[in-house]
Amino acid sequence: MRRFVIQALCAPLAVLALAGQARAQSTFPYDHVHVNVPDPAAAANWYEKNFGGKRITEAPDRLMYGSTRFMFLKLANAQPSAGSAIDHVGFSVPDIDAKFREFEANGVKITTPVRDLPGVFKLGFVEDPWGTRIEVVQDPDLLGLHHIHMRGPDPEAVFSWLLQKFGGQRTQLKGRLDAVKYSAPGFSDMWILVQRGDATPSEGHAIDHIGWRSSGPLKDTIDGLRAKGVTVTTEPRPLPLPNGPTIHFSYVAGPAGAKIELVERPGLKPGE
Repeated sequence: MRRFVIQALCAPLAVLALAGQARAQSTFPYDHVHVNVPDPAAAANWYEKNFGGKRITEAPDRLMYGSTRFMFLKLANAQPSAGSAIDHVGFSVPDIDAKFREFEANGVKITTPVRDLPGVFKLGFVEDPWGTRIEVVQDPDLLGLHHIHMRGPDPEAVFSWLLQKFGGQRTQLKGRLDAVKYSAPGFSDMWILVQRGDATPSEGHAIDHIGWRSSGPLKDTIDGLRAKGVTVTTEPRPLPLPNGPTIHFSYVAGPAGAKIELVERPGLKPGE
C-alpha cells in the first residue's frame, strides 16, 4: 500500500515537472514544413489542388496554411517520410468523407481509408506523389495544416526536448493523444505528436525538416539554444528571398534525428 501511495503521488509530480519546463521556456511560434520534391512548382500545384492553401509572393512555390509556410526543396529521389524522425504531416478538413471521394476522383494515393477513432475524430491516410505521408483528420477545432507527427524510441524524451528548447503546452489532443501544442499570439496553432519506434534521420527524406520562428535576433536565439546543449549544424546566415525580404536561418539537431530550422523574418508581423 505504501508503494502504491508513493507512486500515486509521484505521477502528478512528473506531469507538473513537464508543465514547469513549458512555463520556464517561452513558446516559439511554429513557422514551417520543408518537403523534398523533384519539382517544387509541380508540388505546390498538387498541394494547392488537394489541400488548398494561399500562395505567397516571397517565392513562387510556397503555400501558407494560416501562418504556417509549406515549402519545397528541390531534391530527386528523396526517401519516403514514413519511418523517419518526421513521419508525417496532418491536415484537417470539415468533411473527410467528401474529401476522400475527391481524392479518389483526383487519383490521389489513399493508403488508409477513412475510419473513426472513437472519442477523437475520423481519420485516414494518403501519400503525395513524392513520398510524404499525410494524415487527414476531421477536426473542426483546427482546420487546414493540423499537426506534425514525429517518431522516436522514447516519445517522452522528444516531448521533453521540445518543451525545454521551444516551449509549448504539454497537453492531450482531444483529451486522448499525448501532444505538445504550439500557440503564439498572431500565429496559427500547431500540434506535435510523437509515435514510439525506431527512426531514421529526417534529412533526405520526403519531409526534410520542420521549423520554428525566432522572435528576436536569430544569433541570440541560437546562442541560447547552444547554452542548453543543442547541437548547431548550420550557423545563422542570411538568405535573400526571390520576391521578398532577406531572412536569417540556422539548423539544429533535433530529437531522435529530426532536422530543425530556426528562422528570423525581419520586418514581418506575427503571423506573416
